[in-house]
Amino acid sequence: MILRLLRAVNRVYPFLVLSGYMGAFLLAFICIFSFPLGALVLVIGSVLSLAFVVFFGETLSGIEGILTRRTLKKNRCPACRMGPIQKNAATYQCLGCGICFDMDGAQLSQDAQEIEASDADAKFIVVD
Repeated sequence: MILRLLRAVNRVYPFLVLSGYMGAFLLAFICIFSFPLGALVLVIGSVLSLAFVVFFGETLSGIEGILTRRTLKKNRCPACRMGPIQKNAATYQCLGCGICFDMDGAQLSQDAQEIEASDADAKFIVVD
């Protein structure tokens, strides 16, 4: 339950941060004409808060990676909650839903999964 919630938060977090910064930009733009000092304070505050936003995002990703590795070691898929999990040389792959995870717990993109599958297929080709 916690892992599923954390995965959802990590997928939405960049968009929430972007919308927050766009809202601050719009407020600063309005403040330029009515209260110029407020616009300056908003811009400086946004730049200074960027370090905290990045730190919080990395912390959430790290916690998700820890929980994902723990779930993969229990032979369950973090995405579909099923199994079994096949451990390859560099990845874990769910045989139920087909999603691949890196050894650090990060979910691989569709392109990386296709490259991994083509590498695996190339290994099984036998030429006489």
